[in-house]
Amino acid sequence: MLIRDRLDACDFSNSERGVVDFILEKKLEIRDMTTREIAQGAFASPSTLVRIAHKMDFGGWNELKEAYLKEEEYLQSHFLDIDANLPFKRNDSITSIASKIASLRKEAIDDTRALLTHDDLRKAVEIMRKASSIGIYAVSNNLILAEEFQHNMVRIGKRAEMCQIQNEMIYAAYLAERTSCGIIISYSGETLALLRVADMMKKHKIPIIAITNIGESSLTKIADCVLRICTREKQYSKISTFTTDSSIAYLLDVLYSCMFALDYDKNLQLKIDAGKAVEQGRGQTTVDIIKEKI
Repeated sequence: MLIRDRLDACDFSNSERGVVDFILEKKLEIRDMTTREIAQGAFASPSTLVRIAHKMDFGGWNELKEAYLKEEEYLQSHFLDIDANLPFKRNDSITSIASKIASLRKEAIDDTRALLTHDDLRKAVEIMRKASSIGIYAVSNNLILAEEFQHNMVRIGKRAEMCQIQNEMIYAAYLAERTSCGIIISYSGETLALLRVADMMKKHKIPIIAITNIGESSLTKIADCVLRICTREKQYSKISTFTTDSSIAYLLDVLYSCMFALDYDKNLQLKIDAGKAVEQGRGQTTVDIIKEKI
């Protein structure tokens, strides 16, 4: 759940609710305001802000303020000219639709890149590097996106496994090697089957990389490393999962590429040699730009 949503939903006293309403109204304007100025603006005392932070499970007001401002900066960047849920209208021409979907995909990747930190990415790659194998857990269309990642990892000799049946995922997590790691993909971070997988892996002390939204969720509390997805879509009031799909595919491509780069020359030669062997006997293309030199 986003901080703004938690602020809106939490059970506050009347004085605390006045401060919360002030914060939600002012948004990024509170950046340059002191604790006293915010309290005065909401006709409350500075101690009220501290109580709000503690009710929100933050160590203090400054910690809550920093997290809230970071979230608001994200929500107010990108997607200023296009709606992730309804990117085109009823009367748009087919060429207009094509342009808008292209813009939407680009925005989703830029958005995801802005959320990706060096430390989180390095931690995820290190977890994967040390693991004897990678278990990939997802449901619905996220499984389709994950298949390409599994395919890529296997082709550079890194064992990666998936399960297509939800109940079987929990068995797979139970039977997973203690030296393996898990990648759990969940937009909401609250999918029950995936949370059972996460709980099972946590009990067995298997490292978990979560690919999920920008808010706090049950999954983020369990995971060892969290990579954030572009978080712009409603759960169901939308035309399709365009931005989510682009975001997840981008993150998986980044993880694969970083693993590839750990032993770049060896992996590149493996890909070339395997490609030559597999493609042998297949008809040659007549398009020069993709033609291989024999």
